[in-house]
Amino acid sequence: MLKAMWRRGTRTQSYITRAKGSCIGIGICESLASASRGFHLTGNNVIALDGFFYEKEPVKARIRGEDLGKLLELPGAFSFLSQTENGLVAGRDPIGQKPLYHGSGSEDISAFASLREGLDRIGAEDPQPVPAGTILACSGGGFEQVDTSHQLKKPLETVVAEADAVRKIQDLLIEAVSKGVPERPGIAFSGGLDSAIVAAVAKECGKNPELITVGMEGQPELDHAHRIAAELGLPVTIREFTADEVVDSLPEVVSIVETVDPVVVGVSIPVYFACRKARELGRKVIVAGQMSDELFGGYARFEEIAAEGKPDDTTEEMWRSVLAASTNDFEPGDKIAISLGLEMRCPFAYLPLVGYALRLPLSLKVRISGEKTARKYVLRKLAARLRLPDSVVDRPKKAVQYSSGVQKVLLKEAKRRKLSLGEFVSSFANQQGTSLHKKL
Repeated sequence: MLKAMWRRGTRTQSYITRAKGSCIGIGICESLASASRGFHLTGNNVIALDGFFYEKEPVKARIRGEDLGKLLELPGAFSFLSQTENGLVAGRDPIGQKPLYHGSGSEDISAFASLREGLDRIGAEDPQPVPAGTILACSGGGFEQVDTSHQLKKPLETVVAEADAVRKIQDLLIEAVSKGVPERPGIAFSGGLDSAIVAAVAKECGKNPELITVGMEGQPELDHAHRIAAELGLPVTIREFTADEVVDSLPEVVSIVETVDPVVVGVSIPVYFACRKARELGRKVIVAGQMSDELFGGYARFEEIAAEGKPDDTTEEMWRSVLAASTNDFEPGDKIAISLGLEMRCPFAYLPLVGYALRLPLSLKVRISGEKTARKYVLRKLAARLRLPDSVVDRPKKAVQYSSGVQKVLLKEAKRRKLSLGEFVSSFANQQGTSLHKKL
């Protein structure tokens, strides 16, 4: 299984013991990107951690206390495995920022793995993700949810003044970047609202970031990103790619993200090129604006439902998108970053910020005024407070697969081959891509 998961790191360790007559094994792949992977002994047990926490000392105390459920109270992006006298247990942070799957295979083997491929090696059929914010136990050949108390819960909206909300979000973002982003990170930068806010906060926190912009040759968004970087006073590296490079990247990207969902793959290709460039620049962390759209109403479908006069339905759709972010955003992004020797950090997914944003009223997220609708309204007010240019504050949301030009390439190539987009992407499922991090 560990050999199958070489994308998570080429240095592997394993720990094997016996509990109630069953042999229990825990393996971990350590990449160059993360010092927070590895084994930690706690009493008679062992815990393998993958990811990072914003605070270090509380983590040690909780491990020593052997109360693994309390780990899920801590802000961070992590998953863990632990051996106990009753079997093997696994858990993920409440947002699900690190991939972790479970499944049963041949010879009555049940297992957890960071990649589906690891479970494929034991013949597991249809591996499923460990639910975010959950501790799952494996014993007697089955899986049981033993702690679901830390799953995200849909809160009631709280009345809050606009100015107070803007200040609080700014404070929480500063806290997230100060604690969770090391110096000299790369920032995936489009010049849009989310990435510009993150870049401005990183500069304010003294992180000395390098902005990384990717897109098709000649895309107007590249010039926009360059202008905004200059106004921010931050260095930017622009990586232009060709249509051939997009198509050539498909076997590798599909293999890394372990899905042929055309939406996920389309979003993942620009992330792949941004991570490649960050690695070439010697960066160890790539910072992204993931979770902003889900929390603050960035997607067009939220506006469409709100415009129909259905606020409750809009709120419910946004809540569903928050719960789906683990599968749609975090798992693919993390897999790409780790496969290229990077860690991905997402300040908008800072747990205290997520909790606060979920309680904000819909009017601060999707604001309808006459015939005009402003998505991510409160973030636009924050951008103005940070003195970002009007071209950022008022910039419409455009998904990265469109702004980078990737979607147009995929659709054109699928049409040329007389395939639907789904059929075209699926045709790369069984092709083995080149291991880029081995090259680098």
